[in-house]
Amino acid sequence: MQFDIRNLVMKNLAGSTREEVEGYIRETIEEKEDDALPGMGVLFEVVWKKSTDEEKKSIMDKIMSEINKR
Repeated sequence: MQFDIRNLVMKNLAGSTREEVEGYIRETIEEKEDDALPGMGVLFEVVWKKSTDEEKKSIMDKIMSEINKR
């Protein structure tokens, strides 16, 4: 059975308040919930698609900074 993870995540979050979505993000990060990583990826995709080139550069600078610390 195939399903569209993007639609599923967005449907599950539809109607949520800003505080609820932020709570989901914080809890996922703090609890290191691997099962929630696909949902975080969907949220990242939304942010990326809505970001300007300058914002994307800033995001990439942060990502690369963390990668290079390893």
